[in-house]
Amino acid sequence: MKTQIFTFLFSVLLGVSVSSQILISKTAGSPNVNALLDIKDSSRGLILTKANTIGNFPLYNAAMEDHFDDLSSLEGALLYNKEDKQYYKYDGTVWIPALQLGGFYNPFETRTKANGAQNWTCISVLGINTCALSQLFGSNNRQTIPLSNLTNRSQLLVNNLNTQVGTNYIVIPAAGLYHVSGVVGFAGTSLLGFGQDVSYWVNLDVSYDNGTTWSTLAFKETSQSGGIFIDLGQSGNKSASVSSTITLPANSRIRLAAAVSTSSLISTYSNSTDHTDTFINVQRIR
Repeated sequence: MKTQIFTFLFSVLLGVSVSSQILISKTAGSPNVNALLDIKDSSRGLILTKANTIGNFPLYNAAMEDHFDDLSSLEGALLYNKEDKQYYKYDGTVWIPALQLGGFYNPFETRTKANGAQNWTCISVLGINTCALSQLFGSNNRQTIPLSNLTNRSQLLVNNLNTQVGTNYIVIPAAGLYHVSGVVGFAGTSLLGFGQDVSYWVNLDVSYDNGTTWSTLAFKETSQSGGIFIDLGQSGNKSASVSSTITLPANSRIRLAAAVSTSSLISTYSNSTDHTDTFINVQRIR
């Protein structure tokens, strides 16, 4: 074993290339045929490089949106972060925490933003508001959000699932268990709301027949107290989100829709097109 260790260290320190496999073990034996370096011990572990904080990681750059520069040759590197007590691996663009259960780093994920804004103009006549979901002649003002097919890393948009993204839908490429979520940010202004709530609705719809028919997968209402006289909305400060975990067949479609309900005399709202405010996210769990 000492000879093998010496050979390994000598090669590393002097840059000598060796073709033999390396076994580090207290007992006799041979390295696994599939391993370049095989470390065997029944009572001791392996200590890898440790950093005190993520700011000490290689390629850390606070100016980058994901905080790291790109270096494809470092892909596969491992590093332990003492600050949050977990290992990180480098994928060529960013250091990914081992305990992360979501986020755009998921290798089987599509996250895409809105490609345009839908608008809601609400007018109250004789106490009936055109944007009240239960009063618009038995219908509502729900509108489907158009989706972008961009995969711009600087905007945290990815398509690792290799999905097809249509004008307002995402096609599920393979059958599996998925976590689907949608967020819509709203901006707008209302006049004479008399302090009544403004409701923002987000729907996730699913189609199993190539978009011929759609059904509601999940929906969520978020209410915000409206102003008595004038309520000035700000993009991102008013939002609604919804999510669902569901088994989906291949070629099913997912789309994002939104609606507004208000009792104000007159109001105008629209969805934000910023990638941090309005997006749909699809993650394959298994």
